[in-house]
Amino acid sequence: MCVRCRRNRRTCAYDRPYESEHEYNIMGGVAITKLSVVSSITALYPRPKIGTPGIQLLHHFCTNWDAIFRMPGRDELVSLSQSNSLIRNTLLAITACHLRHMSPGILQHRIAEHFYQSLAIQDFQIALETPSKSLGQQGVNALLLAAQLLNMIAFTLPHQENGVEDDPKSSWVFSFREDRLGWLALQAGLRPLLISLSAYLEKTVAFLDPIMFGHGKAGWRDIRKFQSLGIVPESWIRVFKLKNESFGCESNNADQNDIFGPATIALAYLRSIHPPQSTILLNWVFLTKIHGDLKSLLYNGDERALWLLGYWLGLMCRYEGIWWCERRVRRDYEAVRMRLYELHLDERAGVDGLYWKDIMQELEHAPVLTRRES
Repeated sequence: MCVRCRRNRRTCAYDRPYESEHEYNIMGGVAITKLSVVSSITALYPRPKIGTPGIQLLHHFCTNWDAIFRMPGRDELVSLSQSNSLIRNTLLAITACHLRHMSPGILQHRIAEHFYQSLAIQDFQIALETPSKSLGQQGVNALLLAAQLLNMIAFTLPHQENGVEDDPKSSWVFSFREDRLGWLALQAGLRPLLISLSAYLEKTVAFLDPIMFGHGKAGWRDIRKFQSLGIVPESWIRVFKLKNESFGCESNNADQNDIFGPATIALAYLRSIHPPQSTILLNWVFLTKIHGDLKSLLYNGDERALWLLGYWLGLMCRYEGIWWCERRVRRDYEAVRMRLYELHLDERAGVDGLYWKDIMQELEHAPVLTRRES
């Protein structure tokens, strides 16, 4: 039991007791040895009046880093958070989200999550409205880092008492709600954002790779080398009616080559990745390939758009025990499978049906790495 809860004679709400001999170099940038000092530092930042206290969020952040983030760049993120409110609020929002995931019945965690997420989104919007020249390289780095990290919150499923959120039939795939793709709004904006910041991307990727994957490890820089259909299976090219061209990140035209081409290249690369948990963030590269029109096609139930996202969800199913995405990707992957089988695409006349039969088999096996892919 921690000092505070012992003094107040209540059940301890913390994961692990605070001990005065433990030192945490946290967001204030100071080595902390006493609970009262930590409290004074958290008081410097905006906090919800009735949500989870900032001190508990910081303690949870420090003691559960690997479980929450699964990335090696803790020191870099903590250092950046000291001077950048966008990163600081994003990290606090994710930490509160993890607490809410662990204890869904505690309302204070949900309040803190929404509070810091709203602050992060406000900061994000301000950064979006700031000219890139004013942001500079460091500002662009922080903006794109936050854009990636906020995916962790977007992918978590809201808790419902009856557990219905895990039922594939509750997925957006079968929904008629106008806001059914709201969780994908941030991801759909990544590609145009990257296009607008293309002059900064090379240095930003060099900044992000060590944080996400570790120094000297293969990361997004390696994936960016693949910009042609050479690695894409023939059946995919036929179904999506792609032309054998090279693709960069600089085009957001509305023809199907630009809508589907970059996404299929990314999936063709990602399906060969062996899935230790440390490489899950490589899969975020697919989100940067989502064309603005792809979300509209998903909204209208287009079978090609559903297959693309469904196959990516299947690849994400290879990574077990990832708290922020496991339930969503498994539910929505199954929902996409169910919906596409309802359409009997493999029964279409001629070669079209044969190609659909082939890629539906690939969709079926997406959660498992096969020899053919590796």
